[in-house]
Amino acid sequence: MFVRNEGYKQLDAFASQSKLTKKQTKLWDNSVEHKFFECVFTNINESLFSILYSDKKSRPNVPVNQMVGALILKHLKNWTYDELFTNLSFNMLTRHAIGINRMDIDVFSEASIYNFQTKIVDYFEASGIDLINTVFETLTASQIKHFDIKTNIQRGDSFLVGSNIVNYSRIRLVVEVLQRLKRVLTPQDKDKYCSLLEKYSKNTASHFSYKLSKDEVIKEIENIGFIYHQLVIELKEDYKDDKVFGIFYRVYNEYFRIEKGVIKVRAGEEITSSCLMSPDDEDATFRKKRNVKSKGFVAHVSETIHPDNKINLITDVVVEKNNVGDAEILENRLPVMIKNAPDLDEYFSDGGYGSPNVDKLTNKHNITQYQTAFTGRKSPGQQQVETDEEGQVWATCGGGQRILAEKQKRWKAEFDWNVCETCPLNKVCKVKIIGGKLKAKRRVYYFEDKEILSHARMRNMEKLPIKKRTLRANVEATVKEMKRGMKNGKVRVRKLVRVSIHMILTAIGINLVRIAQKTRYMFSIIPDSHHRVTYPIQWTAWNVGRICSIN
Repeated sequence: MFVRNEGYKQLDAFASQSKLTKKQTKLWDNSVEHKFFECVFTNINESLFSILYSDKKSRPNVPVNQMVGALILKHLKNWTYDELFTNLSFNMLTRHAIGINRMDIDVFSEASIYNFQTKIVDYFEASGIDLINTVFETLTASQIKHFDIKTNIQRGDSFLVGSNIVNYSRIRLVVEVLQRLKRVLTPQDKDKYCSLLEKYSKNTASHFSYKLSKDEVIKEIENIGFIYHQLVIELKEDYKDDKVFGIFYRVYNEYFRIEKGVIKVRAGEEITSSCLMSPDDEDATFRKKRNVKSKGFVAHVSETIHPDNKINLITDVVVEKNNVGDAEILENRLPVMIKNAPDLDEYFSDGGYGSPNVDKLTNKHNITQYQTAFTGRKSPGQQQVETDEEGQVWATCGGGQRILAEKQKRWKAEFDWNVCETCPLNKVCKVKIIGGKLKAKRRVYYFEDKEILSHARMRNMEKLPIKKRTLRANVEATVKEMKRGMKNGKVRVRKLVRVSIHMILTAIGINLVRIAQKTRYMFSIIPDSHHRVTYPIQWTAWNVGRICSIN
C-alpha cells in the first residue's frame, strides 16, 4: 500500500540537530547534505511511484523519497551499496539528506532498495514509462524556472557505455549458453541428454575454452552447432516459454545457419553488431568507435549553454544500444527536447548528428543546428547548392559557375563546358560529363533535396559569430562528469533500462553540484581510500536553502 512520507516536515525534540552546538549547527546548515535535503529530497514527487504499489490495505511502503534520494546520493558520491548503507546507518548528515533526523531510527534494508529498483525496471518494461526520468525532468524543469535559465541554446554529445558483462569469445559464449540451458532442463531431460552434454558440462565455459587451440576451437564450434540443432528440434515445443531457452534459441539463429539441411557456423562477416554479446545482457550490442571496442550502449546528453546563463544544467539524457547512430538518436530525441524546452532554437553538435531526417525536424521547428565537423568526403569540384529568398535552387562549383537548377525526378544543374575546360579543377572534378556528339558537351550535376538541406546545415557554422563558435567545446567536460561512475569504460550494471537509470541519477547529481557551485559553495576535492574523488562542500556566503527550495 502506497503512503507518502511526510514525517520529515516537522522535527521533534530528539532530532540529531537539536543536540548540536552553535558551531556544529553552522557546519550542519552549510553542508552539502543539508542543501541536498532542501534542493532535491523535498522536491521528489512520491506520487509518481504510487502505481508500483497495491491499492488494497496492506503493509505501507518504504518511503519512496528516501529510496530515490539514497540512489541519487549513491551516484553523486560514487559509492558502492556497502558504502551507501554504511553512511545511511552512521553518518548523521547522510541520514539528514534523506529526511531521517534521529539516530535511533533504522534505515530501510538493502533488500528494500533492490526490490524498489526491480519494480521500476519491471514497470518500465511493461509500460515504457521511466519513472526515474520523470523525476529528473520534474526536478530540472523546476530548477530551470527558479534560476531563470535560458534553454534556447543547447549542446550535446554522446559516449560509449560498456555493460558490466564478461567479454565472451564465440566458443565461450556458445558453451556458456549451453550449460545454462542444461540447468533448466527437467530431471528427465537431463538424464536423456547427459552423455550429449557431458563434455561441455565438466568445467566452466572459460576453463573449457582456455585449453583449446585455434584449430580445436573451429572444430568444437562445429560440433556444438550440431548439438544446438538437435536440442532446438527436440526441445523447442516444451521450452518455448522459458527465458533461458529463448537466449539459447537466439544464439542458435545468430551464430549458426542451416544450409541445404546441414547446420553451419556463420562466418565472422555474418555476425552483426546486434548479435548476443552476453547471456546476462540481451540488450548489449557491439561498436567500435575511434579504435575503441565496446559491448553495451551509447549515452547522449544535452545541456543548456546560453552565454547569459550563470548556471547551465543537463536537460536531457538518453541511453540507446551502441549500434544506433548519433543522428538517429537526435532524430528520436528532438521531440522530447522540444517538449521540455519549447524555446529551443540553436543546437550545437559534432559531425555525427547530421542527417536528412534531422534536417527536416530542425527546419520544421525552426531550430538551427551547428556542427563543428561533418561526415563524408569533400567534393573535389567543390559543388554547393543553396536556395535563394525566392525559393530558387542554385548550384555553384569551385570554378565559379553559378547555375539555376531544374527539378525533374531530381535536381539538375548543367555547367558550361567552355568554362569547365579552363577550370583548374577540371581534372579532379567528378561531375558527370555528357554530350559531345549529337549534343553540346557539358557537365551535369544531379542532386536530391537532402543535399540542399545538408549544404544549408554546413553554411550555418560559417554564418555563426566567432564568439559563439566555441560554445560546444566544453561539452567533453560534461561527458567526463557523466563517466565518473565508470571503470574501464563500464558501468556497474547491465541491461539498457538499468544503465539508463544510472545515467539519469548521475545527471541529477551533476545538476545539484552545478547549482551548489554557482550559489557560492566551495568544493574541497579529496581522494578516498579507493582513490575516487568525493566532494565535501562547505557553505560560504548566504543560506542557499532559500535559493534552492523549489516549490
